[in-house]
Amino acid sequence: MVDYSQLIHVLDTTAFIGLDFPILQTFEVRKFLTAHSVIEELKDFRSKMNLEVMLQSNELEVSSPNPKELRTLTHRIHKLEPKTRLSNTDIQVLALTRQVKGVLVSNDLSMQNIAKLMNIPIRVVSGKKVTGIRRSHLRCLSCKKTFQESDQQCPICGGELKLYFYKSRSKDLKRKE
Repeated sequence: MVDYSQLIHVLDTTAFIGLDFPILQTFEVRKFLTAHSVIEELKDFRSKMNLEVMLQSNELEVSSPNPKELRTLTHRIHKLEPKTRLSNTDIQVLALTRQVKGVLVSNDLSMQNIAKLMNIPIRVVSGKKVTGIRRSHLRCLSCKKTFQESDQQCPICGGELKLYFYKSRSKDLKRKE
């Protein structure tokens, strides 16, 4: 069992959207942290207010991940899940979380899935929490061959490729890393 109170909690964009600061205050944590790029993504009044309140009360620090950690993590994510839909901001938040050995606070299912793949602890403030790991692959609609990486067409027959998701088994993960 993870002792969340001893870990730094790294907030992604979804942690600020639709939340009230008092909810985050109920977390018994050492420190909250977020990436500079998250601040740039906040557009609505409520999430900006949540950010301002946390900054003014010294509950939140803003940082950027180490460039080396960011490169390493980006490479690892694309190796584990080549068709990931994570943004650069999402990857920065994950890199920052790994760098400080913290807990990811996110309501984003794609972020949670990748965090689970990388054994990063997750806390969800509102919404669903990922329970199993979902992986993806491309399948040719013509010849039915599957691929982890490819362009828009099947490299074997030239057919159209479609993205499919499946639940991953732990032995699949060990083989990939």
